[in-house]
Formats: sequence, structure tokens, C-alpha cells
Amino acid sequence: MTTPWPPRRTVRRPLAPRVAAPRVLVDPARIGQRVVRRRAKGMTAAAVAAALEDARFDARQDSRHEHLADDTRGRAELAEWERIDQLLAAAAPGTA
Repeated sequence: MTTPWPPRRTVRRPLAPRVAAPRVLVDPARIGQRVVRRRAKGMTAAAVAAALEDARFDARQDSRHEHLADDTRGRAELAEWERIDQLLAAAAPGTA
């Protein structure tokens, strides 16, 4: 004959303080900037210009839809592509 399992505790322990900590809010604009910077690594000025045109096209398309018109991530991505394009335009030729 086998012995039964030990009885379960009826009182639960409280959650650890680190589990109950509040979460950090997500900032879509920062995410968009990081995505653009990651994609732009090693690009030439021509490739950045093409990506900037794609971002402008996406912004025009998004402006036609109500639920995408106030997208902060899309605006941040477009602004970051424009900033990178200006930096490469001011840099020496052939700079990546």
C-alpha cells in the first residue's frame, strides 16, 4: 500500500514584492526611432533616401485612415528617417 500525498496548505503566501511591481509604460515613438536606427545601419545615402520616400508614402496612406492618422510611431519613424537623411547629406561623400 502507498502513502498518501501530504495535505495541501490552506493559507497561500503573498506574492513576492518584485512580482507586484508596476509595469513600465511603452513609448511607441521611442520604439519607432530604434527600429529606424537599426534598419539604417550601414545604408548609403541613396538607400536612406529610398527608405525616406517609403516612409513618406506610408505616412500619406496612414493619413487617409482614421485609426492610423494619429499614430505616434509612424510619425516618429518618418522624423527619424528625415533626420538621418539630413545627417548623410551634410556628411562627406561615400559615408555610410
